[in-house]
Amino acid sequence: MNVECLALPLANPLAQEYQQQNASALQFFAHNPYREQSYRERVEWLQSQSYPHRNQLVEGLYRFNKEMGTHPEALKNIELLKQPDTYVVIGGQQAGVLGGPLSINKAVHLIQAAKRLSAELQANVIPVFWIAGEDHDIDEIDHVYWGADDGKRLHKERLALNKKGRQSASTLPLDPELCTQFLENFFQGQTETAETKQIRELLKQTAADSRTVAEWFARLMAKLFGKHGLVLVESSLPFVRELQQPIFSQIIENNEQLTKVLLRAADRISTAGYPLQLQVEEHQANLFVYEGDDRLLLERHGERFINRRRAYSRDELLKQVADSPERFSTNVVTRGLMQEHLFPTLAFIGGPGEIAYWAFYREVFELFGMQMPIVLPRLSVTLVEGAQLRLLDSLGLSVEQVLTDFTAWKTEWSTNQAPHPLEQQFASARESIMSIYRPLVEEVVSLDGGLRGLAEKNSKLLLEQVSFLEERLIRSLQQKDDVEHVRVQRIETALLPEGGLQERKHSFFPFANKYGLGLIDRLVDAPFAHDGTHQLYYL
Repeated sequence: MNVECLALPLANPLAQEYQQQNASALQFFAHNPYREQSYRERVEWLQSQSYPHRNQLVEGLYRFNKEMGTHPEALKNIELLKQPDTYVVIGGQQAGVLGGPLSINKAVHLIQAAKRLSAELQANVIPVFWIAGEDHDIDEIDHVYWGADDGKRLHKERLALNKKGRQSASTLPLDPELCTQFLENFFQGQTETAETKQIRELLKQTAADSRTVAEWFARLMAKLFGKHGLVLVESSLPFVRELQQPIFSQIIENNEQLTKVLLRAADRISTAGYPLQLQVEEHQANLFVYEGDDRLLLERHGERFINRRRAYSRDELLKQVADSPERFSTNVVTRGLMQEHLFPTLAFIGGPGEIAYWAFYREVFELFGMQMPIVLPRLSVTLVEGAQLRLLDSLGLSVEQVLTDFTAWKTEWSTNQAPHPLEQQFASARESIMSIYRPLVEEVVSLDGGLRGLAEKNSKLLLEQVSFLEERLIRSLQQKDDVEHVRVQRIETALLPEGGLQERKHSFFPFANKYGLGLIDRLVDAPFAHDGTHQLYYL
């Protein structure tokens, strides 16, 4: 067995208690994600719903995924969506450079969950990855991390992007020269292996075929996970916007009610003693609108909806939605509504932060005549290499100690690196030698005054020999300390980079460069537990 489970505390208490199935947290959700009956009840509700746009959805998904170069298995899953007894598990993230740090684990969980639920429910359940290409926080997605200097430090390599204003990843063009330089820098930071050529060809070809940052992300995900049936959808696609038009209209028409529902949810969450992940304001409209290439947040003041450039009446916005739905974009609140409208969603897979957001949304779904889907905590994985196990063994550490109590261990270890206590003993030895040797020198000089110089030189040589031994000891201890210090640095960089989980920083491709793209297949087939525990995967 190359997988172990580890219970790790979550920073967000609401997500922690939801994962532990505490009633105080479950009250904010429609279903318990760890009860099999929840999935059967959700299927029953979905069967009562109508999705008249299934064929249009299938056509758009098929066209996009085929263009991204996906595998026939993914296209086969898209075709299944035409059938009324086909459901989806969905999750996603921003379009990070080289896939970003979390996309691999999310995709693996989606694929495994879809396969498991298909068997349990005797129904078609397909995995859908939602690419949040409209996010304009480009500083969060334009870089990649890997262990540098023989694993002693975390290196950050940034892809230079010609960003203008508040452009989103779906409209941000890739500059071929800058992309080539970025990939050259990336491979210079990797050790050449038997896998490097294939990885280099994959990254170079997908980049060359891509017009934007979001498209590059999509092509990589298609190449890595298409054969496992993963279906991709990107939030800014024209067919997606067209299908979302009715919900955009409802959000504008019911904007005040939406805010009231969110404020009530915030009050209940706060009363239950949980910190608020979402800051709800009276004037927020929970939509973005594009002004040219800039994605600008809308606010509501009375009957006027404004952004930093202009103001709209409600009727003007509704007409814009009817005529040009591609100008509108969701925020963190309304994205879930769009997913629910587009797809027959059995479950949404999200991380701790997303769970804390979704605690606000139960009544939001109800306001729009929907039911909140099952919210399933995302799979969390640390990849552990053999070299790291050897380092851990040399330090008397375990992976569990690193992930749960490393700060305390490191403090104790640092304390033990203080100067060796023989310093006082060497000083005492010098005093003892001289206390014995001085009387002898005086007696020699009293017998032959001409020997004073020789006697004093001899005493100096004796002290130098003691100092020589002390210096050799200090040098030996320093070398030992340096070796251990490097080991600690390597462990920290690999398993707890900048004090956080590996999956929050490291890219997949340095691992692929060592272990090959077949690592994806191994992860998809790994016996991961979907119970909220952290998974240790031993490579």
